[in-house]
Amino acid sequence: MAEGNLRLFVAIAFPDEVRAELKRVAGAMRAFAPRGTRWANVDGAHLTLRFIGSTPPDAAPPLGNAVDRAADGVAPFELSLAGAGVFPPRGAPRVLWVGVGGALEALIGLRDSLEDAFEAAGIPRDKRAFTPHVTLARVNARLSRDEAQALRELVAALDVRPVAFAVQEFGLYNSDLLSTGAVYTRLASARLVG
Repeated sequence: MAEGNLRLFVAIAFPDEVRAELKRVAGAMRAFAPRGTRWANVDGAHLTLRFIGSTPPDAAPPLGNAVDRAADGVAPFELSLAGAGVFPPRGAPRVLWVGVGGALEALIGLRDSLEDAFEAAGIPRDKRAFTPHVTLARVNARLSRDEAQALRELVAALDVRPVAFAVQEFGLYNSDLLSTGAVYTRLASARLVG
């Protein structure tokens, strides 16, 4: 990342009850996760709609305007936590996550609207598949095939309460990576009013 650049992403912030459930699930995962697993700061947990990455500071206001345009005509909707899993789906697990369910069509519609607004602002479309999830940890350990399968099964068997939450706004954030963990600052937000 170039010095002085921002590290930008667009996300939906979670209410306290969702973060509390994510904290509970992360605690359960810690009981069986391999040594060297890096844990996300659940206090700042969010649902990422689009990671932008290293961006000059003067590009942030136009991206904030694009976020606002993306909200046009999008009504509020409800999501919920939905199960746990690992990425990649085969081979050695590298990411432990909690899934998101509920009004996924509305969520994908919001994501598509965001991609359209960013494309109009000169940001190329994200070609990667959008898989709504919350990353709880990154696994750095080398695992045998049996250890990988056991980890995959333990994560999938976790009881994740389907805590529901209303999506009424989303925002453009900057991520400062500090030795104590990432600190997120909201630079712009947009309300969903339909």
